Amino acid sequence: MNEKVLIVGAGIIGCSLADEFTRRGASVTIIDAAEVGAATSAATFAWINSNNKKPLEYSNLNLLGLQAHERAASREGARWFHQTGNIQISQSEDELAALEQKVAEHVSQGYEAKLLTPSEIRQLEPSLVAPHLTGGALFPKEGWIDTATMCTSLLSRALEAGATFVPFESVTAINGTTVTTTTLDGDHHKYDADVVVMAAGNGTRKILAAVGTDFPTLEPSGMGTENGGSQAGVGIISTTGPVASGIRHIVRATGIAMRPARNGGITFADHPTGGKWDLDDPRLWNVPSELLERARSLYPALRNVATENVSIGIRVLPEDGLTISDWVYPDHSLYAVATHSGVTLSAHLAEAVAEEVLNGNRHPSLQPFGLSRFATV
Repeated sequence: MNEKVLIVGAGIIGCSLADEFTRRGASVTIIDAAEVGAATSAATFAWINSNNKKPLEYSNLNLLGLQAHERAASREGARWFHQTGNIQISQSEDELAALEQKVAEHVSQGYEAKLLTPSEIRQLEPSLVAPHLTGGALFPKEGWIDTATMCTSLLSRALEAGATFVPFESVTAINGTTVTTTTLDGDHHKYDADVVVMAAGNGTRKILAAVGTDFPTLEPSGMGTENGGSQAGVGIISTTGPVASGIRHIVRATGIAMRPARNGGITFADHPTGGKWDLDDPRLWNVPSELLERARSLYPALRNVATENVSIGIRVLPEDGLTISDWVYPDHSLYAVATHSGVTLSAHLAEAVAEEVLNGNRHPSLQPFGLSRFATV
């Protein structure tokens, strides 16, 4: 097979697709307006899970994503997947009751979870000093992705297999399967393919709008409290310097989520807190220090470290909050993938999309996530 596939976007989904298409014998070109993994993929908490995902079809899709990462780690030694498990703690009786109900629901659906006593939590996380700890739950199959390592590793493997990477070129037109780009200094280039696959995150909406196609993702703006909140929200990911007594698992509590960082520190986030502000609102920059204080209330060792890196990204969010994976046009010239759960879904979507594009076989898990659900009567 020598199908010419042009992928727009070198984030975690685009790099996963490039690796999978080249593995299946396709001739691949991947184009990005910046460098590999530089946009939303660089500003994600990167939590691999199917935790509390609804509806059931979306939960099942995320579970397939988690399992695909497990297979890759087992088969290929994918060192970017850290299957640490996730501990969610409760700090009140009401939180504990809600967590007990959540665990029961997950277990009934075959998703691994178990309740923890305060003493069991302290054994698993010796540095955790949570006030008013009433209990918690462990989701042992969950973990996190080192997105920088994953993107560069998969793209490097694709390049070794013959793929071509074109950074710092923005797609300005698509005519059939001919893609026109513009470089930073204003030069124009054309690329021909048999099929174009859009994996450009928030860029997909803008690119397709330029060719007269309305793609159903939310406008990539802040989700400020004054504008009604009909846009994709802001995500803030912060990382401390190295800590002597760190964190072993993903740990989630009300208002804060933490995990180990690749530099030996702690990465922390909380979407609702950052999502309250627009990108141009200066109050947004108070969020990292606010979240660090929340993290320090659980891990006193963080009193001795500072935040060294802050990444801000806009969530890639289809209008119904789920996932899009489908042909955009009836002639099968252009395929598009867009999802807020890109890190979790990337390994599974790469396999499923490559199979559909190259062989015409649509994976059953993708049936609920086509574009037809957005059609107006």
